[in-house]
Amino acid sequence: MVPGSDGGTPLTDLFGSVKELGPLNSNTTKIGVIHNDVPPTLGLTNPNAQVDLRQAWLNTAKDSSGDDWIYFAWERDSNSGSGFIAYEFMKNAAPTACAFGPTQDDTALIANCNPWANRSGPDATQTPPAPGDFMILWDQQGGSRDLYLRVWSGTAPNLTLGAPQLLDANVSAAAYSADGFRGEAAINITDAIYGGVSRCLAFANIIPSTVTGNSDTADYKDTILTSGRTLSNCTTTTTTTPRDAAGAAIPATGVSITTAGVVQVKDSALIALTGGSANPGGTIDFTLCRANDSAGNPSATPPVAATATCDTINPVSVLVGNDVVVSDPDGAYPVTVTSPSAWVTAAGRYCWKAEYTGVSSAGIGGSSDVSTGECFKINPVTPLLTTDAGNNVTLGTAITDTASLTGTAPEPTSTVIHTSASVGPRIPAGGSITFTLFGPSTGSCGSQVTAATQSVPVTGDNTSYGPASFTPTSAGDYHWKASYNGDSPNTAGTSHNATCGETGEDVTVSTVPSSLVSDQTWVPSDSVTVSASAGGPLAGTVSFEFFTNGTCAGSSAFSTTKSVAGASSQTVLSGNAPAQTATGSFSWRVSYTSTNPAQRSIAASCHETSALTVTNGGTISSS
Repeated sequence: MVPGSDGGTPLTDLFGSVKELGPLNSNTTKIGVIHNDVPPTLGLTNPNAQVDLRQAWLNTAKDSSGDDWIYFAWERDSNSGSGFIAYEFMKNAAPTACAFGPTQDDTALIANCNPWANRSGPDATQTPPAPGDFMILWDQQGGSRDLYLRVWSGTAPNLTLGAPQLLDANVSAAAYSADGFRGEAAINITDAIYGGVSRCLAFANIIPSTVTGNSDTADYKDTILTSGRTLSNCTTTTTTTPRDAAGAAIPATGVSITTAGVVQVKDSALIALTGGSANPGGTIDFTLCRANDSAGNPSATPPVAATATCDTINPVSVLVGNDVVVSDPDGAYPVTVTSPSAWVTAAGRYCWKAEYTGVSSAGIGGSSDVSTGECFKINPVTPLLTTDAGNNVTLGTAITDTASLTGTAPEPTSTVIHTSASVGPRIPAGGSITFTLFGPSTGSCGSQVTAATQSVPVTGDNTSYGPASFTPTSAGDYHWKASYNGDSPNTAGTSHNATCGETGEDVTVSTVPSSLVSDQTWVPSDSVTVSASAGGPLAGTVSFEFFTNGTCAGSSAFSTTKSVAGASSQTVLSGNAPAQTATGSFSWRVSYTSTNPAQRSIAASCHETSALTVTNGGTISSS
């Protein structure tokens, strides 16, 4: 069957009794010089059926040895007559004025378009230099299957069409359909044109045609003019790996935002070529975006997945590397290109996006990588929270706790992603530290003392937050806890002594023991009752003398005189003598001096004695 299943998408053309665009017949539109013709190059023609093409096919394939083949096929409006079928392969696209298609403006095309104007010669920038544009001509006289190759040399506009080269069966093949309306052919472009070098095919303008012969002065009879029909066999893949400042791949677990609150990151793109060989070229753009979904957010609108990339969610996106040149000292693919650095100031999920332009002149298509493999995590820091409880106290005295918070990271900048290490001023981590108190208890936290809960604001690292203070109403062992709520996204929360196992956070509130020391004191005193049976009212004085011995010897320790007056009898009191605290013997000497002549006085006598034993009990203490 001609064409076969490998014919590809057909290129259709007007045929029959219909005028269609084609080259004018003049000295400047011969196949050897038409590229230099100044429009009008085209006109409306009606080719004879034997040279009128109905449609054409184009495709490429690679054989088992890796050689590239170009396949082409055609269908004519008649199966009689003979002539030449020509296929021209040009690296450059036709001029923009050649806008062919269903809605084409024939008048404008006639006035402005020369589809061959961008013919080109060899490309010396490739290694080895690539041949120029070429034509494949099929001489159909007598049912021939001979295929000829003609290659352009020189530099435009001074191009020369090389002599026809008959292609043998090793590099070409041709066949007709049984009814003679169709034909197909294939050539090994790797061997026939590129000298055995596997190159990328890059043809941006391909014109199937019928011509009057194989000479430079042959005329075009019919052409299939289309826009956008290209032929290429090379593809590229771009695979990228996020890297840290040192160039190491960022692990799946991510990297830390660090206490500086900034991380330097890069992207590494490996560009590989499939289908041929060529010098690396083109440019690549590196974009870094903040996917902002490190944990995902199913409740968001729309929901945010933990696999978001730059293409699916892009709240912050920065072009880090624009038109980074792709080159390789060895002049071959694959080639690795490293992006400029970016400096990130917020923890979260980030994704690189690498877009490679390819090398259109060498038939190398572009490629990109926006996969999840381009994504990485920047983790918040977890600061160190330690506390220092105050000393043990006696009940009624306040207990205290002080916190030290170190290892925080500053808050993100508003820009988040920077292309310079200078990211500007930073705001220290905020949040608060909450002190809670539990107890009294032993062996566990016990109940929370809610009245003791206190919070203090945080402003970055500080070794002395607080102190929290509370005065318990019960004795026992108390336990302080502290927790920091963090400052998202850069600083995570943390806690200290969550299980009350830190002895440094224990405070004992105690009562002190009481002691009693008793000392007896004896306070001596005396009384005298005076009476007289007659003589009227009593009048006079009573004298008291107290001695610290039992015989009234020596000087008295105390003496006093009390008046007596009134009817008999009268009792008078000595009052208190000096207090006595030690064991001993004591005596009183008393007398009465009457001033009533009718009543006699009473002389002094050692009238009273006593003995005292003092036994004190010492100190008594509370339990």
